[in-house]
Amino acid sequence: MAVVGARVARPWCNFQLPPPPPPPVLASMSTLFGCFTEGCIDFAESMRTKYGSRYFVIYVLGYITISVGVFNLITALFIDNVVTTQAERKQRELSDSFEAVEIALKESLVNLFSRSKASGIPPDVDEELHSLEKIFPTNRTARCRAQFECLSEVDTIIHHDQMEIWLEDEHFIETLEYAEIDVNNKAALFDALDADLGGSLTLTEMFNGLMKLRGPVTKADIIAMGLKVRHLVESIAEQPMATKQPSLLAAG
Repeated sequence: MAVVGARVARPWCNFQLPPPPPPPVLASMSTLFGCFTEGCIDFAESMRTKYGSRYFVIYVLGYITISVGVFNLITALFIDNVVTTQAERKQRELSDSFEAVEIALKESLVNLFSRSKASGIPPDVDEELHSLEKIFPTNRTARCRAQFECLSEVDTIIHHDQMEIWLEDEHFIETLEYAEIDVNNKAALFDALDADLGGSLTLTEMFNGLMKLRGPVTKADIIAMGLKVRHLVESIAEQPMATKQPSLLAAG
């Protein structure tokens, strides 16, 4: 910018500029500084008096355009790098904390199912849960996994109203926040987990759904959704017309 400005200002200045090729940046900047401060005295009058206002406006606009544009570009690259690095670090943290979150969620779900009267746990299963606490008094990981597997074999289900009660439990909310599951919209959490729209969830469905809700949406989640939709469409398209016809008639 200084070199271009110095060469443009040369016809009105009495400073001796180096001959082409273009002068060094330092000499050009010194020349411009002298033109706008001390004045470039020509035989008629100074450039600052006769041409300074117009040239100064052009120079300032060009300087602002280049400097601000470059600054914005550098800032955008910096922000993009920070966001990308933060997303990658978040995914590594989610991967490293997978086992700890798994145990915390299973323990919380087992406690909620055990305390809930609406879950319908048989007495023998309840006794087995208590016996597992005596078998694994210190091994929390093995105890939680064994109790979860024991409850998974029972046809225990949870409905929407029961889920709303559980979402009022402070310990359960703390576990969801520890797992980095968004609990701001509690009313939509059950609908997000109820993939088959059956109005109820099993213990395994609830656990698998909560583990999928961890962290922000990633590229892998979007691609996986697209692949599943494509597989579903291909599966429907491969069905014979004879099997499709009754469903079409029933829909009509």
